[in-house]
Amino acid sequence: MHPSPLRSVASRSASSALPLVSVLLALACSGGEPGASPGGIGTAPPPSVTVARVLSARLPEEYERVGQVQAIADVELRARIEGFLEERHFEEGSEVESGQLLFTIERAPYEARVAEAEAQLARAQANLKDAGLELGRARELRRKDVATQATLDTAIARQAAQKAEVLAAEAALRQARLNLDYTEIHAPVTGRVGRAFFSVGDLVEPDSGPLATLATMDPIHVYWQVPEGAILDFRRRNVAREREGEEPLEVIAHLRFGDGTFYEHPGVWNFLDNRVDPTTGTQTARAEFPNPEGLLLPGQYAAVIVQVGEPRDALIIPQAGVQEDQAGRFVLVVDDEDMVELRRVEMGARLGIFWEARAGLAEGERVIYQGVQKARPGGRVAVVERTPDPPVGGAPGATATGRPGADAAASVPPAPAPSAPPEG
Repeated sequence: MHPSPLRSVASRSASSALPLVSVLLALACSGGEPGASPGGIGTAPPPSVTVARVLSARLPEEYERVGQVQAIADVELRARIEGFLEERHFEEGSEVESGQLLFTIERAPYEARVAEAEAQLARAQANLKDAGLELGRARELRRKDVATQATLDTAIARQAAQKAEVLAAEAALRQARLNLDYTEIHAPVTGRVGRAFFSVGDLVEPDSGPLATLATMDPIHVYWQVPEGAILDFRRRNVAREREGEEPLEVIAHLRFGDGTFYEHPGVWNFLDNRVDPTTGTQTARAEFPNPEGLLLPGQYAAVIVQVGEPRDALIIPQAGVQEDQAGRFVLVVDDEDMVELRRVEMGARLGIFWEARAGLAEGERVIYQGVQKARPGGRVAVVERTPDPPVGGAPGATATGRPGADAAASVPPAPAPSAPPEG
C-alpha cells in the first residue's frame, strides 16, 4: 500500500522546520545577537562616558542683569539765535576738547546790532548828562525863588527817566553782545561728536533741532535694574556687619559682551535711585567704568555681573552634566566601581561653562557631562576623565582649584560699596 501524498508532504514540512526552530531557540537564549553564545555568556560592553571631578573654587557672590551703556554727558548742540550756518569746524565722529569751536553762524547781522546798541547807550548817557545839568540850574533858580517848585520837580523826574534809559541801553548792549557770542558754538565737554544734522548754508534757529550731538566717552556709565528684595537683603547684611564692627560688603561690577568676552576694566558702583519702580519692583543702579579704548558706546547693551562681598569656597561642575525633570535638577555620579548613581542637586551661580553645586555633591566626585544619554542609574559605564577648559568661564575674580594646572582668573581689586547693592 503506497503512502498518502499529503502525509508525505506534511512529513517533509515538519522535518525542514526543525532546523529553523533550533536556530530561533538559540538566538533567544543568546539575547537575540547572532554572534552571542547560547545561554547569554557573551554581553555588550558598557557605554563610554566622559566625567569631570567636582572642583573646589573661590567664588564671589554674583548676580547678572542686562545693562545699558549711557554717556555721563550726552549733549545736544543747538542754535540759540537765528541765522545761516557759516562754518563747521570738526570732522564728524571725531574727538573734541572742551571749549573747542564747532559751528559758526553768520556774525555780520549781530555785529551790526552790537554797534547799534552801543550808539543807543551813548545817546542815553548824553541825555542823562544833559538832564543832570538842567536839574542843577533848576535847583539854583528855585533857591533864588525865580523858578517854581513844579519846574524843579520836572527836572528831577527827567533826570530819573534818563537814568532808566541808560540802564535799558546797557541791558540792550549786553543782549546784543550775548547774541553775537551765540554765533559761535563751542564744545561744553570733552567727548566724541556725532554727525552734523545741518550743512553749511542752512538757516538754523532755536527750534531747528540739534545741530549735532556730543557724548563723553571716558569714563562712561552703565545702568541696570535691581530687584527690591536684593536691596533689602543687602542692607540687612550691612546692618549686621556694622553691629559687629565690620566693613560694609564690597561691590564690583563687570561687563560681558554679546560674544561672551569680558570687558577688562571693572566698574565702580556709585548710584542707586531713590525710589522703587512700582510697575517692575526694581530700582535703577549705576556703575562707572573707565573707557580708554572707547569700546563702550552709549546705547550699547551688555550683561552686568555684580560681585558682592569677599570670594567664598564653593564646588563647581560642568553645566552640561546637570539635567532636570519634574522632581528638579540632578546629575549622574560615577562611583569607584564605575557604577552610575542619580544624585539630586541644588545649583547656584553659573560661571561660564561651569555651575556652582550648592548641595548634593562632594569635592572629587565624578560627574558625567558627556554621554549622559547612554548612562543609566545602576548600570556600569566605561569612564573617560577629562575636565573641560577653561576651568572657570565666569567673570574675573573666580579661582578654581582641585586639579593640577587649574588656572586662576585675574584678581580684581574690590570697589568701594555704597549702602545698597547694585545686584543684577
